[in-house]
Amino acid sequence: MSRDNRIKWPSLIIGVIFLIIAVFILSFPQENLFVITWLIGLLFIINGFIELLISFNSRRKNSNSSIFIILIGILNIIIGFIIMLNIVTSTTFIVYLFAIWFIIHAILAIFTITQLERSSHLLHTISILINVLEIIFGILLLFNPLIAAILISIAISFVFVIIGIANIINALN
Repeated sequence: MSRDNRIKWPSLIIGVIFLIIAVFILSFPQENLFVITWLIGLLFIINGFIELLISFNSRRKNSNSSIFIILIGILNIIIGFIIMLNIVTSTTFIVYLFAIWFIIHAILAIFTITQLERSSHLLHTISILINVLEIIFGILLLFNPLIAAILISIAISFVFVIIGIANIINALN
């Protein structure tokens, strides 16, 4: 049985595109956050339409469709349009939401003890210290949203690098 050693070109091209996008995002992190916000709005709209389709298909097959799914779908579409029509305001909201998420996550993590932390007092203490630092970092992000905007762009760029590398590796295997 011979192994096919040919390059998977679609995967290679997608991988390279993801790497180029990652570099582009890192080159202009603040400006690209507006594009990311616009894409979030677009995803809300797409998700809303998908929920409406699921609801209508469910109603056609079972005559038992939840009005809640329809309302959520409509709400997602409205939120998506609001985000897309108010990019600057929405981006600011997302940046503050990111900072608040950091703080809430850290507070919850302080009160959550994992099995590993139960087995080691030192690990539990380190976990608490890291979470306190995360709270401080979240507060700093609240007072300096530009840093939060740049961190969001860097995180998304990092994810794109991972996806790009994974696709390139897949193309060459």
